[in-house]
Amino acid sequence: MKKATLLALLMSTAPVLVQAETVTGALTLSYSQHSSDFGDMNSLDGRLAVAMDNGLSFGVDLGHSTMSQDGAPVDFEAEYYAFDASYGFGNGMSAGIFLDRLSMGVDGIPIEITLKTNGLTFGYEGNGFEGEAFYGQTDIGIPIMTTMPDIENYGINGRYTGMAGLVAGAAFHRAHLSQGGSSTDIDFAGIAATYLVNDSLMVFGGYSQLDNEVLTGDLDSFGLGVSYDLGAQMGFATSVSLEAGRVSQGGDDLDVIRLGLTVPLGKSGPVLPMNSVADAVLNPRRGAFNAGMTSGF
Repeated sequence: MKKATLLALLMSTAPVLVQAETVTGALTLSYSQHSSDFGDMNSLDGRLAVAMDNGLSFGVDLGHSTMSQDGAPVDFEAEYYAFDASYGFGNGMSAGIFLDRLSMGVDGIPIEITLKTNGLTFGYEGNGFEGEAFYGQTDIGIPIMTTMPDIENYGINGRYTGMAGLVAGAAFHRAHLSQGGSSTDIDFAGIAATYLVNDSLMVFGGYSQLDNEVLTGDLDSFGLGVSYDLGAQMGFATSVSLEAGRVSQGGDDLDVIRLGLTVPLGKSGPVLPMNSVADAVLNPRRGAFNAGMTSGF
């Protein structure tokens, strides 16, 4: 799936948007540069949330990333897309379903690692608080392997929005892997916040840890950045962002700079870029491994 296809999927929701009561979301084009010889990464991320006046809500989350490493003849690619639907009961509670798919591979080589997850969500919104709990089962596909572990993904995340200009939140996700009588866990945990300094400037920061002994070891991610609204200059809502951060893994520290250009839907002013550590915590993808890798890279 290419970036054009991701955009086409977003545009395919147009018939639903016409009937929507509220529409929110964003599209972020980003560039990241890591220190050492790790290389750089380009990504395109999109998110769309549609709320109907009958209590139904729908969401789409899409992403495409290309990572280049110095001296390597090929690029690493990752693609993600997710769909969710929920129903609000009028008392702040909601329940729904979700489906998502993550694929990873090397450009030009027709072999992909895929993670497909589907499950249930339970949410609450009210009194300046938004939260969600989820449970899902994940199927993993690796072409060279015939037997794969059973994977259960579950987690909880929430954020406080009751203070003007401030959003603060945390997330904890766990993937439980079991096979042949043995089992292990992959955990993702993070905290993050954004603060609206004025009508044009937002500051944001986040920290997360992926406790992942199965594949890559622990992965710690930290990011601190600013987002500035260019709406007055551009004539439409657009934010440019800069985030400085650090990714630590196995005793190695990588400094990272992330640049982003974000076009929001349904709001004006500076917005949180989707390529930031803070967004990976405040709007986490459902799955410990996926959320942790999104936060770090």
